[in-house]
Amino acid sequence: MKRIAFLIIITAAIFSCKKDDSGTPVISAVRSVDPATKDSLFTKAIPGTLIVIQGNNLAGLQAVFFNDTSAYFNPAYATSTNIIVRIPAGAQTAAANPNVPSTIKVVTNHGTATYSFTLYLPPPSITSLSFDNSGKVVFINGSNFQGITKITFPVSGNNTALSYSVNKTFTQIIAEIPPGTPFKDSLRVFATFGTGAYSYPPPMTISSVSNENGAAGTTITVNGTNFVGVSQVIFPGNLQGTNIQVISVNQLQVTVPSGITVTDSLRVKGVLGTATSPQLFDSHITRPTPGYLSTFEQQWASDNTSFIGWTGGYADQATTTANYPGGTGASAVLLQGSPMGANAGPTSQGNPGLLQLNPSPWVANTNLSISDYSLKFEYFVKTTWSAGEIWIAVGGWYGWSSYTARFAPWESATGKKLQPSGWQTATIPLTEFRKGNEFWQTSYKTSGAIASKFSDYPTTEVGFLIANDLPAAVPTGSVNIAIDNVRIVKGQ
Repeated sequence: MKRIAFLIIITAAIFSCKKDDSGTPVISAVRSVDPATKDSLFTKAIPGTLIVIQGNNLAGLQAVFFNDTSAYFNPAYATSTNIIVRIPAGAQTAAANPNVPSTIKVVTNHGTATYSFTLYLPPPSITSLSFDNSGKVVFINGSNFQGITKITFPVSGNNTALSYSVNKTFTQIIAEIPPGTPFKDSLRVFATFGTGAYSYPPPMTISSVSNENGAAGTTITVNGTNFVGVSQVIFPGNLQGTNIQVISVNQLQVTVPSGITVTDSLRVKGVLGTATSPQLFDSHITRPTPGYLSTFEQQWASDNTSFIGWTGGYADQATTTANYPGGTGASAVLLQGSPMGANAGPTSQGNPGLLQLNPSPWVANTNLSISDYSLKFEYFVKTTWSAGEIWIAVGGWYGWSSYTARFAPWESATGKKLQPSGWQTATIPLTEFRKGNEFWQTSYKTSGAIASKFSDYPTTEVGFLIANDLPAAVPTGSVNIAIDNVRIVKGQ
């Protein structure tokens, strides 16, 4: 019985060998595995593609190579006429090696078949550009940066990158920009398998200004993008800023000129064009309404130049200049004159710790969504701020729990200590105002709903209250700030 079984095995092996050796292996075509396109034949593909190699006498498969790169195959998907195999993602292409053979090679136990086949890559794709601080080097971000042959810029004169390098994942190029004045067109990356293009030069933008109501002679910081070759910072009235210092490609400092008498946007001019600030500069001059809640220029007026007061302190222009220099006139003061216990809430109004503003209209159309609006004001930190906070509440007197936001910029400062640095602009999106009496018992971060439209607010009165919602007592004098130019604006 054993002898018979042995003979059957030997006979089967001989038959199998004869079947494999029945003819020279031949590759006739390559097609897709997708049944909908199985009749589509092609002679090139991208590494990583799953394909079907068609032919004859392909049984006894031992190896498959794409441009001499070995591919894994599953014997269950290999017959004498079809081999299903995935092209290795790391297979060589002409982008990395111009001398690749551009062939598929199938090795069987009775011969080898080759087939002309090109492996190619998608063309370069550029998703974004950014500059180094010098403005002379550009970072080109994207994908498929293989086989780069040339990079060109839309500049006068020589338009080819002076030098460039590509990272190991082929997702970023660092290129040295050729000299010359740029004009609006496209930066182009030329590669073995195509060209990628991206609009150039990218726009210069202003995202924020450290003090939107900066007084003459003070230094402000302008934040944005692509501050390359900055030549001018233009203030309202077409007045030129002085002492321009470009800190980085995304930040500059400038001294506010004297003589500003109108409200307008701030503009920055440079090699890449002109950027305009999203908010008005020196809006306190015209205090546009609706929108302006108080400039604090008067102590007892009933319009948007004053405030109701209560325990809030008032600093006239002389007092502001002496104690909170660099402001735009008079201001209001919040000073914590007594200690606050842990989780005290707004219990220290008599310090003076509360400002109540007059009811001034926020917008003309109260059916508008609040989603793109913010509360802004300027503030001056007199002493290091590292404990306690300001609650900014909608409502009059003890109706503040309608909607409330929290202001404690020291929490994100270095070492959680906000040092005095002159007048700064605070921006609080209206979406940060939370609703509900539970605000007084729990953190604003987890309590309360958010308004949808301006009509959701029961009043336009706004209060500023010193408070403490932290589990530690706050020493006397921890909060000592001046506030000015409270306003509701579109954007941030």
